[in-house]
Amino acid sequence: MSVKIRGVGKLRAVMHDLKKNETEIRKHIWQRLKNPTGHTTPAFLVGNVRSGTSMIVFHLAKSWQVNLYNEDNPAAFQYWRIRDFSVIDNLLKQSYAPITLFKPILDTYRTLVLFDQYPTAKVLFAFRHYDDVINSTRNRFYNKNGLYMPSKKVPDHDTRDPISLWVTNDFVEFSQAPIPDATKLFIKEKWHPSLNLDSKVALRWLFINRLYFDLNLFEDPRVKIVHYESVVAEPEREFRAMFQFLGLKYEPHVTKGVFSSSIGKHTPPAIAPELREECEQLRERLLQQAHGN
Repeated sequence: MSVKIRGVGKLRAVMHDLKKNETEIRKHIWQRLKNPTGHTTPAFLVGNVRSGTSMIVFHLAKSWQVNLYNEDNPAAFQYWRIRDFSVIDNLLKQSYAPITLFKPILDTYRTLVLFDQYPTAKVLFAFRHYDDVINSTRNRFYNKNGLYMPSKKVPDHDTRDPISLWVTNDFVEFSQAPIPDATKLFIKEKWHPSLNLDSKVALRWLFINRLYFDLNLFEDPRVKIVHYESVVAEPEREFRAMFQFLGLKYEPHVTKGVFSSSIGKHTPPAIAPELREECEQLRERLLQQAHGN
């Protein structure tokens, strides 16, 4: 007969936090020893939501060479959007890591603005198969009635899916870095109120991933495209390539715990045939870029 001891879960959580803090302290000490000048290069991981980006940045951050500010870190983000550059500048000044990595997923459209502010920055652009992204997005951000519910932490928000809101408001949300007209026209032509939820999420996948080409990021040597499925299938090869791109020495231990069980685990979403064809064509273009890098 097992006996349930009250407070064990809380104790485990405290022990986990203590171990995590101890690891971070050792990491910062190592950074000061190995990089005493404190020179750091900003790096940004962008792309569409639910593209395996958290896995990628967390494994990169296992290296002493990388300081990570994830999108849920209030020091660098507010409601998952990157803070004013003056705040980011201060974080960079405090960093002793060779790479200070940020994950401004919701600011992917501002990638060129990031480069204007930080010309020597590096950008990783992650993408994942649209079927898995759509399934994951629907399950994570929508309730059973199909209403958009991103987080309890977000203030009052429109419960329509984002792509419908963007189209009906003429993409005003992106006024800080206007979207290319060709992108807006493409989305407007494909969108219709009668589209089912999976198809609307597919449009978001198309919208964000098209930015890799529409912003000419594929021509910029400061940008590396990262294919999620390749990362989980060949983690050593892919992380080694990312380390090389970031100018870091590869550390094999960073790939421990990478697994591929999340690939194709659910029934393909019910995307409108025309949009599925568009997604597949864009995916093929992205794959060509990823295999060429």
